[in-house]
This record gives sequence, C-alpha cells and structure tokens, in this order.
Amino acid sequence: MMTRFSVWAPEASRLRVRIDGKDHSMALDAGGWWRTNVDCAAHGTDYMYLLDDSDEPLPDPRSRWQPFGVHGPSRTYDHAAFPWTDGEWTGRDLSGGVIYSVRVGAFTPDGTFDAAIARLDHLADLGVDAVELHPVNVERGSAHHSACWYAPHPSYGGPDGLKRFVDACHARGIAVVLDLAYDHLQPGAGTHRIGPYLAEVANTWGHSLALDGPHGTGMRSFITDNVLMWLRDYHADGVRLDAAHTLIDRDAMLLLDELSTAVSALSIGLGRPLALIAGSGLAGARFIPGPGSDLPELLAPSPGGAAGIPALDRDYRSEFGSLEQLFGILRAGFSTVLRTDRPTAAFSPGLLRIGATLLLTAPSTPVLQMGEEWAARVPFTPDAGSTLGALDWSELDKAEHRDMLDLHRRLIALRKSQPGLASPVLRRSEVWHGGSFLAIRRGTCVVVANLRRTPQRINLHGTARTVLAATEPGLVLVHDAADLPGESAAVIACCRFDR
Repeated sequence: MMTRFSVWAPEASRLRVRIDGKDHSMALDAGGWWRTNVDCAAHGTDYMYLLDDSDEPLPDPRSRWQPFGVHGPSRTYDHAAFPWTDGEWTGRDLSGGVIYSVRVGAFTPDGTFDAAIARLDHLADLGVDAVELHPVNVERGSAHHSACWYAPHPSYGGPDGLKRFVDACHARGIAVVLDLAYDHLQPGAGTHRIGPYLAEVANTWGHSLALDGPHGTGMRSFITDNVLMWLRDYHADGVRLDAAHTLIDRDAMLLLDELSTAVSALSIGLGRPLALIAGSGLAGARFIPGPGSDLPELLAPSPGGAAGIPALDRDYRSEFGSLEQLFGILRAGFSTVLRTDRPTAAFSPGLLRIGATLLLTAPSTPVLQMGEEWAARVPFTPDAGSTLGALDWSELDKAEHRDMLDLHRRLIALRKSQPGLASPVLRRSEVWHGGSFLAIRRGTCVVVANLRRTPQRINLHGTARTVLAATEPGLVLVHDAADLPGESAAVIACCRFDR
C-alpha cells in the first residue's frame, strides 16, 4: 500500500526518504513541505530522511514511533490500529478537581506505562479526577529535554503503551493530562538541521524555538499539530504547557492564541471537554483575560468550545514559602492550579497534614505529586532527573504512611461532597490570618490552620456547627471560634457569618 511521507524543511535544496536501504526522492510542496508516496506498510516500516547532498540519515522530526531512541530510524505508526475500549468516555471538566502528577519512570520500579496501570486502582480509591503525566517523550533521567516531540519514549512502552495507560485510566473514570515541554528542543536528533526549528537565542533550559520570523508559521504548526495529536490520537483529556512564558513571540502571543482556538475546535468536534493549562514560573507573565472569570488567565477557550482549565498553572514552591506570602496568593487568586514540590522530610508530620488540608480545600485545582498522599520519603524536586528514585510502595505497610493516605482520601471525599470546597472561583472565598494561623472561608465552610506548636483559638467569623475534618484530635468549637491543637488544621461547617 502507498504511504505518505512528509517533512517540513523550507530551507533544504533536496530531500530523500530512505526505506530498506533504498532512497526515494521527495518533491517540494507549498509552505516548505517535502512529500512523496512510497509503497510500504503504514505501520511498522523503518525510515530516515537525507538532507541536501548528505548521506547521513536523520530521524523524522514528527516521528510517531522511535523504537531505537532519538538517533535511530523512525517507524511508521498507524493510530487507527489501536483497539480502544473507552468509547463511552465523555471526558471530565477538571476545573476544581484533583490532579495527580506522575513521572512514569519513577512511579513504579519497572518505570513503564503497563506497570503504572497496575497502580491505577490506588488512584481511583484515592479519589483523584485526573492523572498528569510528566513528559512521556523524554527518557528517565533527562529532566524535560526531548528531541522527538511526537513519539512516546520506548523505555516507557512507546505509543501503544501510552494508549493502554490512557484507556485504563478512562475505564476507572480518571482523566489524563499530558505535560508538554515546548520551552526548548534538544538538537541531538538533528531536527535543527532539517529545518529552522531553533532560534539564535537560548533560554535557561536550552535552545529557544523560532516562533516568529519568516518561518514562524511552520514552527507554530509543529507545536499546534503536536498538541492536537495527543488530544485526538491518544485520547488525552488535556495538556499542560511547561514554562509557557518562554513561548511568547513578538506576534502578541500568536502561538498561544492559535493553540486555544485549535483546542476549542477539537473539543467541539470530539464532543468532550479538553483542558489547556499554561505553566509559568514568572510573575510578569502576560495574560489574556478569560470570559466570565475573576482569575488571571493565559489561555481562554472560545465560548462553547473547550471546557477545560483555561489557566495559568503556577507552582509556589519557591515564591510562597512564608505565611504572609501564602496568604497573599490565596487572597489574590493568582492561579487556578496549586502544586507542591517540597520533599516531605522538610516538614513535621503536623505541618504535612496542614499542607494537605490547605492544598485540597483552597480555591484552586490542586495537584498532588506522586507519593505525596502517603508522605513518601523519596525526595521529589522538579528537576531531579536521574537522581529521582522510584516510589517505595512498601511504605504503605507503615501506620504513619497509611494515616496520611487516609487523611488525603477523607479530604478529597469531603471536597467532592461540599461544592464550596471544590469551587476554584476566588470570589466565593475569603481569607484572614494572624501571626501563626490561617483561615479560609469556602462557601459555608471555614478551613482553619494553626501553624504554631501550641494550641490557639481562631475566630471563624461565623457560628460553628460541626467539624467536617480535623488533622488532630482535641479540637473544641466555641460558638464563633475554634480552639485548635498545635500544628493542626480543620474544616468546619458554619452558619450566620458576620462578614
């Protein structure tokens, strides 16, 4: 059968595709695309490209399958051949839900998609709404550095392995969000030689992308088509753009506008909500206001289109360390996504329980790091790379870890049962604090936290009715206040608020 081969190389003078030792000439088409049809299998055929007069074979920048790594041949892959079983899956609106962040290579000792499937019942029992996978197209130990954006890494299980994982998640009612690192492109696979993918300027993580200039349209399509592939062909429910502030080009954020429009259109076509999350570490990021929202947004879907999270994802591990800073972010509502990346060993058990309570009740869409639900001892840092060990699931045999897991289960269940706790909308919340306490009104509930080691009375500004959750025994309700033990937190149902 005839298989179509296409590669974007607007500055090339000649392109050939090599299959089974035979070279096939390609013709230049509009927009800098080189194309040809070859009589070969659409699934499982190895091929490479030859640029200009060079005899050095290069992999396809849009390779869907790289079974031998970034320097080996690309392999044709037919997305339609996979036997999906999630036909009844209608997607999930993730706004206000609970997201669980997973690094496939460290989630289990085997570090594969199939091994991760065996742990999905744990996540379903925990009550999470979605799994967020760190970049699946990079090898474990290489942080977020990728040279093949379109191909799930073979060490995790390749394209079929990822599809099996997504299929298994959907069978358990769990959505899947993919973390995509477009802030840089590693030149190791020769992509920069095939076309003008890289700009002359660099950023913290590597080479920046040539998003503007004479070939900006082709480069932006390279990213947009990739996002749509994960959502359409891998049935992902959302994507998170890592370090999105580095993608801003001189054309007034044209790429981000194009992505938002494309994802909204795909959402309508598929008939299910799709989340588009922009991650940033800069306080000076530029925003596009989202319709009907009081939160700053970087990506806003068109009305009637994508119904996911049109938000700036901001982790506060480095900027919001003090109580005053935490109070500020909760009051200002900078982001709809809160995530924590500090190692559990850095905090006392009491403070860990307080952190879990605040994370799972704050006006946000909380993100749990893998193992955080049982205070795993494997240290986690965002750029751990090869130093990140696999989770030790045997820790769940210890009472202290089981107790932390039970607290997370109860808090997530409470969040789902109390609409006020699940809402990510800031205007429905009120925050007040003192030197060592924090209180957040969430609907008819008040979340209180005593950060000092001794007991403390905290004003609820409303009549206390009942304790819905508490991290420590000994809490006493006193009309419009609560006496909390040291280093503890609680969720209290109230009425007749005075403010």
